Amino acid sequence: MHGQNTDPASSVSTPSSSPPVYRVYHDPDGTATLSTTVAHALADCLGIDVTESAAYVHDSVDPDALDALFRPRHDGAPRTGGSLVFHVHDYCVTVFSDGEIVIEPPTGPGRR
Repeated sequence: MHGQNTDPASSVSTPSSSPPVYRVYHDPDGTATLSTTVAHALADCLGIDVTESAAYVHDSVDPDALDALFRPRHDGAPRTGGSLVFHVHDYCVTVFSDGEIVIEPPTGPGRR
């Protein structure tokens, strides 16, 4: 599922609460690569065009390596238990082996 916040409660924010966390799941059987799903999710979070967010992903992590990292093993067995964390414009992006992508917005005084 591209660019959709799958947890509606996480998008609710009040002045005294933490910034919302964006969650999306990559479909490994779909046509999009994992890095493409990440780029679409970042575009939604940052409010920018996906081509621009793809460039930001490329500046932070090698998209081909990201796609390969969680690809099934040569025998077809899924890769489990792993995650990768990287930052794009102070957003913390965590990609899990099960396809979950969590994007946490900047916090603190420098928050955008």
